[in-house]
Amino acid sequence: MKAQKGNLQLMKKINCSLILHMLLRNGSLSRAEIAQRSKLSATTVSTLVDELIQQNLIDEVGEKSSPGAGRKAIALEISRDKGYIIGISLGNNEFHSALLNFRNEIVYEFKSEVVRGKEAVLKFMVETINRLLESEIVKDPLQIKGIAISTPGVINDTGEIIFKSTLLRIDNLEIKRLLRREFDYPVIVVNDTKAAAYAEYFVGNVRSESLFFLSMDTGIGMALVIDGKVHSGYGGLAGEIGHMLIDPYGQRCEDCGQIGCIAMVLTEPAILEHAQLLAKQRKLERIPLTFDELLERYEEGEALAEETISRVNYLLVHALSVFINFISPELVVLHGWIRDSDKFVGQLKKGLAEFPFPLPFDENRVVTATFGDKNFIIGASTLMLHKVFEDYF
Repeated sequence: MKAQKGNLQLMKKINCSLILHMLLRNGSLSRAEIAQRSKLSATTVSTLVDELIQQNLIDEVGEKSSPGAGRKAIALEISRDKGYIIGISLGNNEFHSALLNFRNEIVYEFKSEVVRGKEAVLKFMVETINRLLESEIVKDPLQIKGIAISTPGVINDTGEIIFKSTLLRIDNLEIKRLLRREFDYPVIVVNDTKAAAYAEYFVGNVRSESLFFLSMDTGIGMALVIDGKVHSGYGGLAGEIGHMLIDPYGQRCEDCGQIGCIAMVLTEPAILEHAQLLAKQRKLERIPLTFDELLERYEEGEALAEETISRVNYLLVHALSVFINFISPELVVLHGWIRDSDKFVGQLKKGLAEFPFPLPFDENRVVTATFGDKNFIIGASTLMLHKVFEDYF
């Protein structure tokens, strides 16, 4: 986002929003740092910051450390208690609901079991929003500035309809219209993996304008950030890679009918099923009962687990090599079960480093997701905060 010139009131609105965006992303900045990064004059920044302070949107939080002698700059941060975002993450394994403040910090949260079907999901969201509104944190319903929802599945371009979510058994749910009928708040709906990718881009530990985000748990999801923007593709279908074929000798997928699609190679249920099949074929006494058990045995070096997970690693290296050659992202961000195994991540990095890319692959380009399972809800909240800051004035 860059400073704009034009109509004075419009300029003020855009530049105030710019300052809030900068503080949201950086956490703490001085007036001088804002002026330097925004290319606005020091006088303009000072005037706008003073107004934002008067509106309780920005706080002065003390002196900011800086090299050299002289007067210390005053650090500025977004106020924590001006308002809240309701965030709901409809996950594959659980639903996560929270209140987030204007600093994108979770101040109240709870988790719920997954429900499936249009009516059940809608009922859950209405009841959850009411529960969050009735929490002790919210003193006045006007403190709520928006509702941000992340969900697996295909969302239309305007973020109003969940076209299809196989895991949640949803088809054509007009979620935005139905929630607006119940609540008088702005609503955004975003694909969960795209939300998580945006969280990594905007507030992640390693910042990059170009990243590839891969999520692997009971389902599979992929998202791209290109030049600082989430790439949705035609019909919002960018990243729907679950049924791409990568293992012609693999298991048959009940959903698509193909053999060896990504969903039947990288997801927890598929990996566990493959290990159990091998154990039974070899008449082994210890058949892994859960994916966590299998992963633990892999970490310990047990033969069956090593063979199973090393196969997954090999196939993942070759799948990632295709995406890396096509897109050449600066970062590859991994989320899901892979975050629980340093051993797997280390082997994956080694495999990519040894792959014959046109230029050597730097292992530091592979990182794990910053916020874990909170990536989805923080990503959706970040997108809503952008809208709130843009519409505030």
